[in-house]
Amino acid sequence: MKIEWIMMAAFIGGLGLGLWKVYAFIPNKPLADDDTTPESIALLERIMVESNQEGISEEELYAHMLKHPEFDSQHFWRFNENRLKQLITHYRLKEPNFRL
Repeated sequence: MKIEWIMMAAFIGGLGLGLWKVYAFIPNKPLADDDTTPESIALLERIMVESNQEGISEEELYAHMLKHPEFDSQHFWRFNENRLKQLITHYRLKEPNFRL
């Protein structure tokens, strides 16, 4: 009977420790360099539209966006060509006439 109580206490203690560790590693506040906020996406879309030229390829658009004066490489450090393709798709849902 005593061993059952010891095992139950160990299980509850282990469960509590595991739940605390999960809670401790889940971010509770937005990160300073979070580039998925609506404001960041709107800024990237504006930079994309301003950098766009007729007949430009996605690779060239990517290079133009990186050179844009408002592009903050510290904030958008995760921005790459895949993210640009997602941004183009997202923007085309709002503006179907957008062309590269």
